[in-house]
Amino acid sequence: MKEENKKPVSLTFSARMSALHLAMLYSFMIKRIAKGYSTAEVSFLMGYHIDFIKQKEELKSIGFSFEDMHCFRYAMEEISLRAMTPGFERQNYTRDYLLKKHIEGTRIEHQMFRIEEDQSERLIFQLMEENPGYIRYQTAEKENAAEVKAILNVLFEGRLFFSPQTPLVIYQRCRSVIGNESIEPRYVQAALLELTKKSGFPKLKRTRSNEYGCRYEKVFE
Repeated sequence: MKEENKKPVSLTFSARMSALHLAMLYSFMIKRIAKGYSTAEVSFLMGYHIDFIKQKEELKSIGFSFEDMHCFRYAMEEISLRAMTPGFERQNYTRDYLLKKHIEGTRIEHQMFRIEEDQSERLIFQLMEENPGYIRYQTAEKENAAEVKAILNVLFEGRLFFSPQTPLVIYQRCRSVIGNESIEPRYVQAALLELTKKSGFPKLKRTRSNEYGCRYEKVFE
């Protein structure tokens, strides 16, 4: 069953940032959209709080630390950081920028503008992506969630979580078992959350790692 269309939403965000920070943001958005991941899914795979990437893309938090870059590269399954810092907006300056985000039906449009000295807006880049909040088929959604939950429960009963595991490794294991490379990380995220909220033991514990964000480990007390 197809979900009813929601009313279009237009949002505007502004911030002052350097050309380097803009270049990194653009590169990260390109990588994320190319993977078909939502901002929440990337944050999850990085082992960060759920709004981390969203806050970056909505200009509420500017810049990425080296740790952030490392965790993002790892989540995107990229070999190196070299391809993630393009020579975009090469001039060495700090300017005011405006991001316009339009959500309508199945699509989200991102438009980044630079505010010129005369206060005019110059389009710097424009990106389109599928709206992760638009669920096309409710039945398929429930079936996918149930399948991932069942697989994760089997992995939980095995030896995988005897040592701390990153969200990406867990996601990769689920993909491998299912045999579907395009399964969304959000299903794994939801199933993991249930295992951390079990009333009794054993259950999963979410711990923070300086190198790979959070990790999940089976605990018995």
